[in-house]
Amino acid sequence: MQTVSERQMPELAEKIREAIIFGRLRPRERLVEDDLIERYGATRHIVRSAMVSLEQMGLVTRRPNRGYVVRDFSVEEVNELYEMRAILQAEAARRVPMPAPPALLSRLEEIHAEYSRSVDALDLKRTTELNNLFHEVLYGACNNRYLAEMIEHFWSRTTAIRCYAIGDPQMLDQSRLEHRAILDALARGDRATFVTLCVNHIYPALEAYKRAHGGWQATARLAV
Repeated sequence: MQTVSERQMPELAEKIREAIIFGRLRPRERLVEDDLIERYGATRHIVRSAMVSLEQMGLVTRRPNRGYVVRDFSVEEVNELYEMRAILQAEAARRVPMPAPPALLSRLEEIHAEYSRSVDALDLKRTTELNNLFHEVLYGACNNRYLAEMIEHFWSRTTAIRCYAIGDPQMLDQSRLEHRAILDALARGDRATFVTLCVNHIYPALEAYKRAHGGWQATARLAV
């Protein structure tokens, strides 16, 4: 069994993060230290450090007398998180320069092409990485690094919600089509459509999460 050294705590955190994203670990599932030590060949210190990192990402939570569990969300928490995402992404979309710089369009087209290939190949790990990169580059162009950082923060905080759309070929294809529409609106300088598409793009994953948890009523979509 490969040993995880002190320098490899981020690697262990990433392995557990992937297990959560791809559904191998489910909401409310306990993360028992001894099991993780045996599974990953890690020291107790490394496991605990990884748990702290994952808690900061919003993927796990510590419960009294139970230790760490995969994070679950109340209806109120989900509504508030997605309200914040909608507000932040709408504002960033309003700030992305139009006409868009050719270098920005070229980079986004390059990412989208590779993303499309990974969707066709059902390479979920690479699809997830490229999806993250697409949004990072897009909102990184808003000319406000703090706004971009807040978008990244809430993107990370909602990983355990967004993961419900990962692995569903129909939803991946929908995401690909939405990325294409966002790019087209950006390329033609259609600000209103661009902002609306950027905000509406966050909701399909939320709908998937709702269906998995009984179809409760989520917050109304932000009017943009």
